[in-house]
Amino acid sequence: MYHYEKGKQDDIAFVFSCPGAVEEMEGRPAAGRTGKNLERLLAILNKDYGQAISWTRNEITITNAWSHVEYKALSGRTEATVKEVLSAENLCRLSEEIKHVKTAIICSGQRAAAAVFALANEGKLYPYVQVVKIRHLGLRSLNQIKEDIHGAPIILIDEAKKAGYSTKVLEQMGVENTEKRLRVVAQELMNELRGQAER
Repeated sequence: MYHYEKGKQDDIAFVFSCPGAVEEMEGRPAAGRTGKNLERLLAILNKDYGQAISWTRNEITITNAWSHVEYKALSGRTEATVKEVLSAENLCRLSEEIKHVKTAIICSGQRAAAAVFALANEGKLYPYVQVVKIRHLGLRSLNQIKEDIHGAPIILIDEAKKAGYSTKVLEQMGVENTEKRLRVVAQELMNELRGQAER
C-alpha cells in the first residue's frame, strides 16, 4: 500500500501527510526524501533513546493523514485539503490504521496533526496513547532549524558556497547539517514524550 505499513510492534506510529510520486513508484509509505530522513531519525532515536522502545522501521507503523497519492503531475497538488483530511470517511480509515498503537503516535506536519488530534478528541485512539506533533521531515521544514542540540549555529550551505568551500565539502556539510537537524527533532520529540508522561 502506498500510504500504510503496519509495524511488527504496537508501540509507535508515524503519521505523515500523504503519499507522493516516490511512494507510488515504490508501493510503500515514506519512500522518498522524507522516508530517508525518517530512517535517519529512527537510527538516532534507536541509538540515543531506544532503551524501552525499538525505533526501527519494521517495528513501527507508518501511515498518512490522507491515503490518496498526491503530486503535481498527477493531481496538480502535493497535499489534500484540511477539509478532506478531516472528513468522516478519511478519519474512519485512519482510525482503523492506528487504533492498535499503544505508546505514541507521532504526527509529522500540520495535516497529520489535524487528523490525529481530531481522532484523539473523539476518543478513537488507544487509551492513554501519547500524541506528539513534530516538524515535517522534508528538507524545507528541517532547514528552518538554525542551531544544533547544543545551541551552536548550523552553517548554511549558501553561506559556505559564498565562502568558497569545494563541492565535495558542501555535499558532506549538507549531510552533516541534516543529521544535526534530525538530532534536534529527536530531542524535541523525546522531550515532549517525557513531558506528557510526567503530566
